[in-house]
Amino acid sequence: MFKRFLVAGISAAFLIFLFFYLGQFRSELQAQEIQEGMLRQAEEISSKLSPEELVGQVIHVAIPGTVLDPIAKKEIETIKPGGVILFGRNLGSKSEIKSLNKDLQTSALENTGLPLLISVDQEGGRVIRVKDGVTQFPGAMALGQTKDKDMAKKVGFVTSYQLRKLGLNFLFAPDMDINNNPFNPVINTRSLGSNLETVLNAGVSYEEGARLGGSIPVIKHFPGHGDTNVDSHLGLPKIEKTLEELKSFELIPFQTSIQNGADAIMSAHIVYPKIDPNFPATLSSKILGDLLRKEFQYNGLIITDAMEMDAIDEHYQKEDPGVLALLAGADIILMTSWGPTTQSMRDQILKAYKKGTLVREGKDLLKEAVKRQIYYKLKYGIISEFGDIAKSGRANSVFPKELPEVLKNHFIEQDKNRENLFSQYYQDTLNRDVSRKAVVSFPKSFLPEQTSVAETVFYVKGEEFISDLRTRSITNSDLATLRKKLEKKEAKRAVLNSFTQTELDLAASLAQKFPEAEIVCLHYGTPFLDLPDAPNLKILFSFSPTLESKKALLYSVLDRKNEIPLVDLILKPNPKKASASVETEEDSVSKNTK
Repeated sequence: MFKRFLVAGISAAFLIFLFFYLGQFRSELQAQEIQEGMLRQAEEISSKLSPEELVGQVIHVAIPGTVLDPIAKKEIETIKPGGVILFGRNLGSKSEIKSLNKDLQTSALENTGLPLLISVDQEGGRVIRVKDGVTQFPGAMALGQTKDKDMAKKVGFVTSYQLRKLGLNFLFAPDMDINNNPFNPVINTRSLGSNLETVLNAGVSYEEGARLGGSIPVIKHFPGHGDTNVDSHLGLPKIEKTLEELKSFELIPFQTSIQNGADAIMSAHIVYPKIDPNFPATLSSKILGDLLRKEFQYNGLIITDAMEMDAIDEHYQKEDPGVLALLAGADIILMTSWGPTTQSMRDQILKAYKKGTLVREGKDLLKEAVKRQIYYKLKYGIISEFGDIAKSGRANSVFPKELPEVLKNHFIEQDKNRENLFSQYYQDTLNRDVSRKAVVSFPKSFLPEQTSVAETVFYVKGEEFISDLRTRSITNSDLATLRKKLEKKEAKRAVLNSFTQTELDLAASLAQKFPEAEIVCLHYGTPFLDLPDAPNLKILFSFSPTLESKKALLYSVLDRKNEIPLVDLILKPNPKKASASVETEEDSVSKNTK
């Protein structure tokens, strides 16, 4: 009897194992069939394009307005671009954004036969382009300070999903730069943090979530823009680090994200003299080709940072930078302009292509770049999305007549999966919860409940702060009243807000003049300022000027029960103590009220 039970149990276990193994095997075979199908489609589509069309596909352009005006229409007809980048000037209401993107795609299909990658910088915080239709999350640094990978993944997903619903399918985020240089003028709060662990955890999670959301996320700026004090928009930064040094720090978030499935990377306009003394990463075959493509085995999209930035425009314009970028390994040349500059870039690449410059080791690098871009337009369902309107003009001969059944079913399932994930990940309180959890304290942790609201006097600026106090029936004082209450010891705590150095200096001045009072400064700007040092001064950082971040700062002194942790960043050293030697706003007001 026992033997029969044993045999039956072994047989059942074997059947269960076989069922799961075969199921997994079938899934892997299907995934391979889908990938091979998309690669065949990409090959077939790219083979139909003329040299002029191939060149156009690797160039992404900008447009001037919120509609497909004659300038934008001409740009698409002339350049035949593979994508368009949109800025704040292009993005109005939700309905206007949808209308613009629909018109752009219709024009592109008629003129190029393919839909566009429509990109946007929607990093959160101080870098928000879309104001309607997408949740206004706090910025990257705030997200990093939450120390919550699950939150990062949800924020990435929701941002990407909502952008895709508006027709924006290419998301220039997350920023994987480790901002360990507090004098960095351009990355700053756009970075997730100053240490490897924070950037690694939040960045990889955000990218994974965004990838699931439908708008292709782009990790940037490879191989790392954090440790520089020069803005590449205005100059040419140099980082004197060896490849081994980069591998032990800056490159880890990028490499980990690649291993996790990242599909798109933006290059940095930075020279690394110990790796390539002649060219910045964007133009360097040693960095994009040897390191990223070969050593890291990265097969995804590489897009340049904007080629009009001074780091390229002022230093390499005579060397055909678009051609150099493609030779280095880039797939997309990002332009943030239109007209003469984009036409010049097109002519430069077309001339090189016709001369055979872009053929290396038997490979047509231009065609490979276009094929890769088409593959990702297929992978994310961007091509299948426009099957209903791709019927006239160039689309009639370039656009796929019929996708294989396995691909059609795959894209249907892809859409269903996104909808299901959105219902799981999105809650009305997500932005509020992230914003609250992001608030941290300087120079020590902070216990809000040590002083009651009745013993606190407020002097805050900005309608969002003032209206929040008003809804709580709390009076907002002017500066003169705050000063008098502190002089008469009618308040134990004063709460101010700040965005600039001047406002922080005001809080420092008050802290010095009233050493027995606690001065709390709610700071929603960059933390990389000359931070005042006074024993009775506490600074709470939100890193973000969004509405929920501002509300989170007030919540932190009015409602929060638990301790606010110490900020986890490398901040600027400040040798100065709070000083009253320089006249501040507070001094000026007090003189006028005496």
